[in-house]
Amino acid sequence: MAENRLTRRDFVRQTAGMVAGATLAGTAARRADARADTRTILNYNPRMGYRRFGRTAVMISEIGLGGHWKTPSGGRYWASFPNDDPPPDVQKNRNDVWAKCAEAGINYLDITTAGEAAIYGRCMKQTGIPFHVGYSDHVLCIRNPENRTVEKMMLEIDEGLRRLMIERIWLWRPQALMGGGHTDAEIERVVETYEKARKQGKVEHLGMSAHNHDFVRQVLEKLGNHFHGFVFMYSVSHERKDSAGMFDVIRSRDCGAIGLRPFHGNSYFAKIVREARNAGRQPDLDGKAIQGLKKILEVPELTCTIPGLTTVAEVENDVKASYEREKPLTAAERDDVRRLAAASLEDLTHDDAPFRGTVNV
Repeated sequence: MAENRLTRRDFVRQTAGMVAGATLAGTAARRADARADTRTILNYNPRMGYRRFGRTAVMISEIGLGGHWKTPSGGRYWASFPNDDPPPDVQKNRNDVWAKCAEAGINYLDITTAGEAAIYGRCMKQTGIPFHVGYSDHVLCIRNPENRTVEKMMLEIDEGLRRLMIERIWLWRPQALMGGGHTDAEIERVVETYEKARKQGKVEHLGMSAHNHDFVRQVLEKLGNHFHGFVFMYSVSHERKDSAGMFDVIRSRDCGAIGLRPFHGNSYFAKIVREARNAGRQPDLDGKAIQGLKKILEVPELTCTIPGLTTVAEVENDVKASYEREKPLTAAERDDVRRLAAASLEDLTHDDAPFRGTVNV
């Protein structure tokens, strides 16, 4: 076993130099986004803002589609469907949202469950509309120690291809432990798996997701030349200055960055509703959503933020955070977002508890 680990480490080190030059060149060109050929941008809409996904040079909509969406009973997401077959009404909802997202200029989807892979695979097939897909499976991913072998990680990739009904995954972004803590050998095994899958034509780019910003920084400092993107918590409560080290490495490695759970899993809106009711008025959820997303998009190193979009109306509203990018937040609006965000941390559910360890309050 020790010999196998050494081989993987040698493999990672040997291939690091091959992409180092491309990383340096890509950093210099990072801000050339405005000169991108719009004919090459998937689902292009001139009103949408697009940002380069690191050294891949692929332009991604700065508002993306988060895989989680509310179930009819108010549940946070669909983990799976019997026989991978979504109910017709649920599929129709996703098809409608999918088509509206594409029309609005959104071109990135981020998914983490078998149910999401199954239903969004059908979206692509039934509508004929492609997206750049970031994929992992929360059951098959490396959060489970038993899944930290090349064989098991290849199974995660293969199951994603089957459920998505595609030949190649644009971004395989295995879900690490929320707090990080993986060994170097485990991360090197992820790289080894990616290289194997890439050579087989199953995966195009490599990413990873984790909630701990220090872990993101550490992985990119050591092996950033192998990673094209990272997915991590970045919400209305986060401030760039508190994670400057992570963002500095993201910039120096020219790595794509996807911010998930922008609204604390909706606890942000619970605070807004409560304040409005206490004041005897209707809550302005749409306006507050736009302001919150605008604050998040002020971070230049962030490629995309991925709100969960349950309805067509939510799509039409949330994209305004990008459409109205020429109208930045006022100081008063930014302060209000910060006030509401800090207060909403009181309403975090068990699922969203990791936020408490990622923000300074």
